[in-house]
Amino acid sequence: MHALNGRSSAPTQQQCLQERNCPKIPALPLRPQRTLQYRQQQVHGHKRARTVQVRAAAVEAEEDLEQFADRENWYRATFCADDAPDWNPGAFLRSTQVTPSLRNVVFEAEISREKIPLRNAYRHVGQRASVRINGVEHELTVACAPFPQKLNKSSLYKVRGDLTAGETKTVKEEISVRAELHVLVSKDDAEDVYNATEGDSVEIGPFKGNGIDLRGAIAGIYAYPTIVIFCEGRGIADARALIEATPDVGGLSFNNRQDVRMYYRAPNEEALAFRSLYQEWEQQYHCKVITSTRGTFEDMFDDDDTLMYEPSTTAAIILTGGDEEAEAAALAVCKEAEIEEIARGSVQQTRTMYLEKGKPTDDQ
Repeated sequence: MHALNGRSSAPTQQQCLQERNCPKIPALPLRPQRTLQYRQQQVHGHKRARTVQVRAAAVEAEEDLEQFADRENWYRATFCADDAPDWNPGAFLRSTQVTPSLRNVVFEAEISREKIPLRNAYRHVGQRASVRINGVEHELTVACAPFPQKLNKSSLYKVRGDLTAGETKTVKEEISVRAELHVLVSKDDAEDVYNATEGDSVEIGPFKGNGIDLRGAIAGIYAYPTIVIFCEGRGIADARALIEATPDVGGLSFNNRQDVRMYYRAPNEEALAFRSLYQEWEQQYHCKVITSTRGTFEDMFDDDDTLMYEPSTTAAIILTGGDEEAEAAALAVCKEAEIEEIARGSVQQTRTMYLEKGKPTDDQ
């Protein structure tokens, strides 16, 4: 059998006989090239006969596409930005002193789905940012919510190949989507990030960690209409990300719950970070902030006479920025209050496994 144009064609009788080397059957002569004749019928009542001769052209041999290596991958569906680089250029925008020792540094980061694969994107509250400043890499605390999908609306439509009415399908340039990335940093953590300026070289890399485990029963707005948050130290960064997160990126829909309040404890007034945002959090996101510079979590919870809760329908979230002693104190309050549904910043959710080429790493 001989392959032509990716199909199998039968050999001629003479070729079969020659290959078999059979002397008993004489080889038949090759048929001459056929001439097809067509006779034209009557035209306007007059008999006209015209013979049209069409000679069959010889079929030229073409390359067999099945012989090319990796041909099965030519039409294979791939994930968007799967082969994109892990690091992308960023830019320093501004910084704000939120406490005597902490600064909120804001970078411009690339978030386009055409350029950033899901395995590297900021997807969950509690993940940490990878930032290079002048070639030096740092892992920093994120102080903003995961980027909502509406920012990627145009790039997601383009990735799907959707067309608007009257639009012609043509090759288009990749769409770049930029967003602000907030990180909370001290001078001891990364001095070059703490003192970053507009002239510094900035690169944003893959986000680390799996994020806080918020995928359980706590996500049910009717199962747990009341949520209390215990916050201390750098846990305020995760608290801000959680409060401002939209439902499409893991937010808990505080606006749709009956009562959400946060007990934020600090050693003094100056150590209370993001004080200018408390009113916005209450009005826009339905999360009331109660601060204290003297008492413990137990004192703050007991002194809150306005809280009306049912233990079976109340969930707690503990965000202490890695302070084990503060976390233990908050757990003790939950135990005394008989609150059983608890999410902790120290407990990460199950690692997300991306399909086939997601390339999850051990440290995620």
